[in-house]
Amino acid sequence: MDLGLKGKVAVIMGGTSGVGLKTAELFLGEGAKVAICGRSKERADKALKHLLSYGKSEDLFAATCDVTSKEEVNSFIQQTAEKFGGIDTLVNAAGQSVMGYFFDITDEQWQEQIQLKYFAIIYAVRAAHPYLVKRGGGRIININATLAKEPERHMVATAATRAGLLNLSKTLSQELASDNILVNSVSLGLIRTDQWERRRLKNAPDMDPEEYYKDLAIKRNIPLGRVGEAEEVASVIVFLASDKASYVAGSTIETAGAIGKAL
Repeated sequence: MDLGLKGKVAVIMGGTSGVGLKTAELFLGEGAKVAICGRSKERADKALKHLLSYGKSEDLFAATCDVTSKEEVNSFIQQTAEKFGGIDTLVNAAGQSVMGYFFDITDEQWQEQIQLKYFAIIYAVRAAHPYLVKRGGGRIININATLAKEPERHMVATAATRAGLLNLSKTLSQELASDNILVNSVSLGLIRTDQWERRRLKNAPDMDPEEYYKDLAIKRNIPLGRVGEAEEVASVIVFLASDKASYVAGSTIETAGAIGKAL
């Protein structure tokens, strides 16, 4: 199936690992040009080298960028537009969770979550918007989590800010529709990413990885009986960026193995 992405430009904020990196692979496989960023130069360089197996060097751009810095985000978006002649899709994939109950979370941790879940998206959308308009429209896809609709007490700060991002995404979908910019969300359940790998290595370093994730799926009561893979999320993201999703806007697609109970 031709998704109509050949020659299109996709910007992936937080695209140096996990779901973001897998999304970059799939975009390149569809013939798109891809720009990724992350805080670590070492990780950005490693990701770029990895992606050369999926696309040509002239179709790739990787840079260090703190997504919570307005100046760095503006610079990265501008460099991408100058290199590729424009932008068609913005994927906001940067993010990390903080575990803790209400009285355990520090002011600094609250601020970090607010900066990452709100202002990182605000800065990226503001910076990319003029370039999307010049293209006659485009896509903005915000990566969220099922926590946005089903809060958990031990992740209060992440859940609360995720809920706010869901609201922001819906509002943006309505405001930017007149610019032919389709805004959607992809909500993750339990997905096997670098973040979960770090938890596995910390909590059960001697346990077989497959057994660990199988056991985790059972403990979390995932109806499909397994943890999701990053590529399964990336496939949804790429679909939303494609011509096949030309009337999908303001939606939230859960990639969670039916774990969510909220309507």
